[in-house]
Amino acid sequence: MKLERHVGGLSRARKGNYLRARGWSETEHGWQSPIFGTLPVAKALHHQLTDDLSQALRKRGWQVLGFSERGYVQMRDGERGRPCSLPKALRIQARRENLPVAELTYSLFLAALLESEGP
Repeated sequence: MKLERHVGGLSRARKGNYLRARGWSETEHGWQSPIFGTLPVAKALHHQLTDDLSQALRKRGWQVLGFSERGYVQMRDGERGRPCSLPKALRIQARRENLPVAELTYSLFLAALLESEGP
């Protein structure tokens, strides 16, 4: 599942504002982050979105077990749950909240976007 398809429709300016608010800076070679290094805009957006969504799930009781170099995250449901990918964690959480996965993902992203844009 491509997480970006659930948050599509962002203009280039909004993508830039979102990344800048999250600590990224634009360079001639792409977008640079102290955590993720320099990446093209699509990968930078994917990495940041993955981070924001996993942090939002942490607030709902999930644990972040770790990130891969490619920007994927392993999650665990509470203390005893089995490890799973972020997309599976989103599916489980959406089922729990009785929401479509796209709706949950988009609402978590919007919360992160509004947080990054400030008051």
